[in-house]
Amino acid sequence: MNWKKILNLLVLYIIFQSFYAVITYITHYGEVFSFRFTTPIFHLWYLVSLSCFYAVAIILNKIGKFRIGSIFIVVVILIMSVGIRWWTTGFLMEHPTISGQFLSLQRTFVFSPFFLLGFYINKETMGKLSNFLGTFKWKVFLSSLLIFIVIYTLSRNPLQFENAFYGFLQSSAFADSVSQLLKVEFQQYIVALLMIAIIFMLVNNRENILTKWGDNSLVIFLFHPVFFFVIRMHATDFLHWNIFVKLAFVVCISILVCSFLVAISRYIRWLLYPVDNILEFQEMKNKELLKEEV
Repeated sequence: MNWKKILNLLVLYIIFQSFYAVITYITHYGEVFSFRFTTPIFHLWYLVSLSCFYAVAIILNKIGKFRIGSIFIVVVILIMSVGIRWWTTGFLMEHPTISGQFLSLQRTFVFSPFFLLGFYINKETMGKLSNFLGTFKWKVFLSSLLIFIVIYTLSRNPLQFENAFYGFLQSSAFADSVSQLLKVEFQQYIVALLMIAIIFMLVNNRENILTKWGDNSLVIFLFHPVFFFVIRMHATDFLHWNIFVKLAFVVCISILVCSFLVAISRYIRWLLYPVDNILEFQEMKNKELLKEEV
């Protein structure tokens, strides 16, 4: 993890922000956005947030993970992650010209606890936890119980949780008071952690088709919305479909899209590392100049 990786993510953001500005315009999704580089389109907020997460990781590693300075930074981030949506509600009312998705700042703080959790938990700790949970059958049983808890919790007020999970919506979208905000956010983080635990318990160490998808997750992440925008253009054609047919359609399309993107990933992988490509090109150019001088 280094500053070059952060620079690469930011260059990727600029490239794909421009790319999706064209795609959303062609697919008639562009009217939703007022294009500017400070307002990430659709999924690209993650590149900005990930850049911030990496920067924090570099700083914490430099100070020392468990030093007082690092703990202070972590505490400040966690406090901000809980309170930022309440603060931005009032701030945006006073400054209506500013977008709630400005540079993905709010989302970055809202989702930062998950990054910090991953930052402080290493593979050795995860291995010990997996062994502690015992056999796969027990993990399946425990996962089923957690799934029931998650579904029960979300079903009590699905719209409220949906608005909270978005990350970019202010507290006014799901809470009327500070106490309600804290309650919903606490439940949101607990539900998310339970879902992470479910995935952790059901995933094994053997390689399979999902491993291949995981190796090419950045390609899938960057390009999958193209298919979404195209399908969305014909959304009215699907309104009369049975709910189970819709579900089957979504699952099949998702599998096909992921498989297609993985299949072509070897041909477009160079797009993912623009900074490395520029540095490599510059190095080749310098070598050619040296040869000419000799």
